[in-house]
Amino acid sequence: MPEQVALSDFMRDTWDDFKSPTTSSFTKNMSSYKSFVSSLEERLDGDRSGLTKMKKSVKALYNAGKRHYESEVTVSENLENVSKTNMEQETDIAEGFKQFSVLAKELSNSLNDMVSKLHTMLLYPLEAFLKGDLKGVKGDMKKPFDKATKEYETKFSKIEKEKKQQAKDAGMNRTEVDGSEIAEDMLKERKVFQLQLCEYLIKVNDIKTKKGVELLLHLVEYYKALQVFHQESLESIGKFESYIETLISQLQGIKQKQYSDRQQLVELRDALKNSMSSYKEGSRNTYYPEEAGKPSANKSPAGYNLHQLHGNKMHGSQKTGYLLKKSDGKVRKVWQRRKCIIHDGIMLVSHSDETKEPVKLNLLTCQVKLVADDVGKKCFDLVSSSNNRTYHFQGEDVQDMEEWISVLNNAKEEVLLKAFQDNTNCPAINQNVRELRASIIDRIKGLPGNEVCCDCGGKDPEWLSTNYGILICLECCGIHRQLGVHISRTQSLVIDELGTSQLLLARVVGNDCFNEVFEGKIFDDDSEVKADGSRKLKPTSPMNERESYIFAKYDKKKFVINTNSSEEEILSDLKQAIQSRDFQTLLQTHGEGTDLMSVMPDMENCETGLHLAIMLEDGYSLYIVDFIIQNSVITSLGNKSRDGNTPLHLCAIENKTECMKLLLRTRPELAKIENSEGKTPLDIAKENNNQLCADLK
Repeated sequence: MPEQVALSDFMRDTWDDFKSPTTSSFTKNMSSYKSFVSSLEERLDGDRSGLTKMKKSVKALYNAGKRHYESEVTVSENLENVSKTNMEQETDIAEGFKQFSVLAKELSNSLNDMVSKLHTMLLYPLEAFLKGDLKGVKGDMKKPFDKATKEYETKFSKIEKEKKQQAKDAGMNRTEVDGSEIAEDMLKERKVFQLQLCEYLIKVNDIKTKKGVELLLHLVEYYKALQVFHQESLESIGKFESYIETLISQLQGIKQKQYSDRQQLVELRDALKNSMSSYKEGSRNTYYPEEAGKPSANKSPAGYNLHQLHGNKMHGSQKTGYLLKKSDGKVRKVWQRRKCIIHDGIMLVSHSDETKEPVKLNLLTCQVKLVADDVGKKCFDLVSSSNNRTYHFQGEDVQDMEEWISVLNNAKEEVLLKAFQDNTNCPAINQNVRELRASIIDRIKGLPGNEVCCDCGGKDPEWLSTNYGILICLECCGIHRQLGVHISRTQSLVIDELGTSQLLLARVVGNDCFNEVFEGKIFDDDSEVKADGSRKLKPTSPMNERESYIFAKYDKKKFVINTNSSEEEILSDLKQAIQSRDFQTLLQTHGEGTDLMSVMPDMENCETGLHLAIMLEDGYSLYIVDFIIQNSVITSLGNKSRDGNTPLHLCAIENKTECMKLLLRTRPELAKIENSEGKTPLDIAKENNNQLCADLK
């Protein structure tokens, strides 16, 4: 792996190459520059994700502030109305309500000003930054650099081939061509490479400034606005201090008079009651206030009692090389060099005698773990659940270890995705598929929160809501089936033979992730029973409480926190979630009632969310496509873009077989829909020689 370089290295090498192309070392370091750009792109992607979450939290704060302001105004108006109703009878009381109405109005005006500054100083700059410099997804910004790199490598390969052929014609054997030898021939391509890298680094520098210095300056401005808000609020309250002292004195006098009146009324009531005692014994139907509300002695009680390490994709999913493996000797454990091959989701580990059959490890049943106490940071463990054994490996250096770990995880991810293409209708499921399903289910059970029911917290849930990817218990599953399949579709992890494609969502969601959105307003320690069913269920909750809660959670979506104030904002969030593969935000938009098949903003052909998800699906975001398909109105899956193509047409055009299978599984008749040119998806698949797509139909 090439060594990491710094910005100063690039500028120094580029100036040297600019002055003397034939003597510079620029060409030797080009692979390091490409790695440098890849590492910067990783950081930018992290910045994009972090700032998107920050924008959402600021937007939620802004919307909450607006609602608070509106509530303050309502309180002020109601206080004024109460003042008017008391004006004729109790002038002091009326004046008190009027003064508090004025105070509430002043405080609400200060709050409104502060909320407006929150939008101007924080929310707007964040939105502009994300829609401008950080617009799009990982890799978009470096496309010109990638193009320049490809052009350079293409020409270099061509010249290298010519030089080798010339040497061969002259009777010599040439294995490689030095970069300095063809520096003049590659001058144009090298300068384009340098220019595009320079342009990219300038953009990165601008982004650093905006996400660092400028964002902090915006926060400083907002901090000052908060100071002004609190000072104005204290001044408004301070002006009422003298009046409040006077009011307290007046209220004490009024309260004393009312207490005196009450005492006289109590004396009168007692006298009347004593005078009627002779009538009480013979009057069974007489109503006595002191007996009201007491339950009958024989009255029966009412009620019913009953996110594994991820691999760097640039390293791919196949690798052949050598690792040091710690021997399993009982007396002495030594590190021995072993040849290792990773291919098609299998890792082969050779013995010291490489003629022997190597150890074969199915990566689907393995997990990579870093060694916590590794001083050299070169070791990792591969834990095989099928062999019930841990293999200890060591790379040549840190970079070599990271590359092996990336390839292992990439290979595992790749074979897992390929497995979702199996035919779940086949009656004879071979042992490999059974093992795969079992390993996937084990992985699902290990996700955060999946050890208990997503709704009531009961232990070891064995039922799956396939369209949400959550685990629930048998009791809650019964209520889910009452919801209807348009809301929740349930299957048993034990009884039903689930296809791997039905587990696609479950392996990435997890109950904790889901409840962060769908139970955003719920706290586990809620003890008060509320009329809207918003008390968190317990494993012992009776069925009527379960029904009320689950219908409120899934059908009405009452417990989702609303973070958007307009349809434009929520559609923008939906588009950003699809582009960045942000499932949490996708779930949030769905929870807020968004139609996932809505036309996305700023799309040239008016594509829907599903069109966009299919276009961006690259083998690692199929769960995004599946979630949109499973949680949209089934008739809307045939919605067309401006050019007349349905999502299934797009699958045929882009050769997205996995997406096509998910669509046809849900709505097979989509295959018969024609686009504006009168072509079905099958026609397009045949025209493009996409035989696999054609076979699916």
